[in-house]
Amino acid sequence: MNSQGETMKEKLKKFAEKCRKIKGFEIICALVIAVIAVGIYFSVNAMTTKSQTQKSENRQQSGLAGEIREILSNIDGVGDCEVLITYRPSDKTQETANLDSTDGIQGVVVVAKGANDVLARIKIVNALCTLLKIDANNIQIFEMK
Repeated sequence: MNSQGETMKEKLKKFAEKCRKIKGFEIICALVIAVIAVGIYFSVNAMTTKSQTQKSENRQQSGLAGEIREILSNIDGVGDCEVLITYRPSDKTQETANLDSTDGIQGVVVVAKGANDVLARIKIVNALCTLLKIDANNIQIFEMK
């Protein structure tokens, strides 16, 4: 066993000597290490980006609808959801700032994964009535496909 171990050591020494004789060996080693480091960086970055993408998908909608979506999706049994808020037409030109307001809300449509569960539907209606100060008959809930 010792003779095999020594021959392996000798082979490694010979290989190391051959590598040292190669012109620019240090540069080649540095490049290989750099490529490995860049590969590790991008794979870690891809994993972080994926989790950030999932979080940003939850916040894809902006303003009041986005906030409502985030709140509803965190309610037990509701799951992923989409929210659409419709406003009553007004005499004034409606500005985007008004879309963050609860004034003039005509109705709300929610499409949720957990909408087939009656308890989840009740939770959604109660949350929307409380948050938006609207009647339950102005809320429609549908199951997400």
